[in-house]
Amino acid sequence: MKHFDSDNIRFVIAHTLKTLGNYSPAAENLLLITIRLEDKHNAGTPEGGLGLYKIDRACHLKIWDGYLAFDPDRASTIRGLASQKTFLQDPHLELLTNLAYATAIAWSIYQRNKVTLPSAEDLSGLSACWEKYFVTANSSQRPQEPRQSSSAKTITWRPRPEEDLLQA
Repeated sequence: MKHFDSDNIRFVIAHTLKTLGNYSPAAENLLLITIRLEDKHNAGTPEGGLGLYKIDRACHLKIWDGYLAFDPDRASTIRGLASQKTFLQDPHLELLTNLAYATAIAWSIYQRNKVTLPSAEDLSGLSACWEKYFVTANSSQRPQEPRQSSSAKTITWRPRPEEDLLQA
């Protein structure tokens, strides 16, 4: 996330999670950590996926066909975050150009895998969630090389006062 302001993406993440009815500080931090760890581990590789969350096309399709297809209300909410024309022409492009949509798909990867969230301050636990739930679901086209241990120590997390959160 070298080229993106983490304070701004927090607003996008919080708004998207509230839209989905799933906001919690732990979920917000998990998605922020996901962006940072995906950037660290998959930056510069063509098979690294699309957008801030580095979601590959196969995983994107699996979320729609194997998860959202069975939850029409959630699918409708997420489809509502996508642009009308672009989504129909190239749904994968939404992962690159639409932060709220990409965030909703990233959160859906965790939900599909029935993530159990640790506390919002548990950076090691949140990093372990990324490793267990996101990496395995989103690795269909990635090279299978051993990962280094979680880099939670390198992530700077600043809690925000509740009054700074956007209201959905």
